[in-house]
Amino acid sequence: DSLDGWRGRGTILIADDEPLIRQVLRTLLASAGFRVREAASGEEALAVCREDRPSLVISDINMPGNDDLAFVRGVAGMFPGLPVILLTAYPSVETAVESVNLSVVAYLVKPPDASKVLDAVRHAVGTYEARESVRRSLARLKSWTQDLEQIERLMAGVRSGTGGDESAAGAYLEVTLRHLMSSVLEFRDVVAALAAAPAGAESVRALELS
Repeated sequence: DSLDGWRGRGTILIADDEPLIRQVLRTLLASAGFRVREAASGEEALAVCREDRPSLVISDINMPGNDDLAFVRGVAGMFPGLPVILLTAYPSVETAVESVNLSVVAYLVKPPDASKVLDAVRHAVGTYEARESVRRSLARLKSWTQDLEQIERLMAGVRSGTGGDESAAGAYLEVTLRHLMSSVLEFRDVVAALAAAPAGAESVRALELS
C-alpha cells in the first residue's frame, strides 16, 4: 500500500483502561513533542489505528479487548512492523515470551519510569519512521520508472510514425519535475526521521557533511 496518505507521523497511541496512566503518559509524551491519541479498550484502539495510523502504540496488557494480546495481534495484522510498547502491573514470563513474535519493542512495568518510556519511544519511533520513509521512497521510484516507461513508448510511437504523442518531451519534463519535488519532500521526512532516531543528531550532522 502507498504510504503517501499516512497521517500519523509522530503520533503515539496510548491504549489503557486506566485514565491516570493515560494522563501521565499523555503529559510526558506531549511535552516531548509527540502528538498523542488515546483509547480505553482494544476495540477503540483498533478504530483509532484505522483512522489515524500512529508511529507507535503503547498498550496495557490487561485491558478490555486485549485478551491473549488480541489487540496487539490485530495491530500486527493491520500494520506489520508497527512498534508496540507493552505495559503491565503484573509481568509474567508467558506474556513476555508470547510478545517476542509480535512487534513489541519494550516491556515496561507499571508505573513506568519516565526516562525509560522516552528512551523506548524515541528509539522505536525514529527507527520505524526512517524505515517507512525508505519504503515510500522505493514506491516513488517504482512509480517514476512506470512513468518513464510510458514516455518511452510515446516517443517510440513518434519515431515509427504510428501517431505517438509529439509532446513526449514535455511529458518527460513534467514527470521529472513532479518527482523531483516529491523527492525533496521525502528527503525532508527522512531527515526528520533520522533526527528522531537513536544517535539522530550525529546522523543528521553526517548527512549535512555529505
